[in-house]
Amino acid sequence: MMLVLDSHCNDVAVNWFALVNDYHNMHAEVYERISGHLVEPLYLSTSVESLLNRSPLLIALYEQDPMTNILPKEHTLYFSAPLNVSFDVALAQLRNRLHIQFSGNRRGLFHYYCSSVASYFFERSDTIDTGKWLGCFSSLYFYRQTYSDLAKWSKVVSEGGELASNLWLLTESQENALNDKYHENEIVQWATENNIKELNWQKQKMVHLFCSQHQITDPQISSRLRHLIQRYDVALNDLNFHSKSHQTSENIVEHIEYLMSRENAYVY
Repeated sequence: MMLVLDSHCNDVAVNWFALVNDYHNMHAEVYERISGHLVEPLYLSTSVESLLNRSPLLIALYEQDPMTNILPKEHTLYFSAPLNVSFDVALAQLRNRLHIQFSGNRRGLFHYYCSSVASYFFERSDTIDTGKWLGCFSSLYFYRQTYSDLAKWSKVVSEGGELASNLWLLTESQENALNDKYHENEIVQWATENNIKELNWQKQKMVHLFCSQHQITDPQISSRLRHLIQRYDVALNDLNFHSKSHQTSENIVEHIEYLMSRENAYVY
């Protein structure tokens, strides 16, 4: 589906900015195709300026700009902002979001401009949290690239706000969204290693929580649990299972297998 950028958001006229993430020969391709566009590397004049040759590029788009049909969808985010938000203000907002603080005062560089990260961070976080993160921006388009959903253009709309100047502290919903990416990647790796083509994502994603609740840390045991879910197609929370204090991880999974096989025997 071709992307069409709206001229208004929340009944307010907007401009659009394209943020293109680094890929092989990206800088050369972009600079060759632009025509009088305002463009600047995101990393310029920041603490990561030494990585300038790998920096994403921010481009101010024209109305009905053909660049939207040229820029690779897998590597591009589109931000809208009211007409009074200048290119410099938009750039400052996005540079401010380069660094985030996790719970426990840990800080890091945040690659929100990667579509695979954006797909989880913006779509699976609470709408209010996303709106505050966007600050002066009105909306955002990204090409969804999650493991468990079909790839397509996805849009997030915000009420709009002020330019953010403080270091962003990840909210609980945002941390959960990013953890979801990690957990889905874990499932994909397991499926690939075991040559499994089709998955019940909802049921497989319960494994991580179950293992955390029952202190199962052995990868072989958790893999065995995944195989049981794949074989019997039974959700863990549908089982009447209560662990006992003396049970080992292996005992727990053996008990789960017994319950699943019993459930399966009752299906006619």
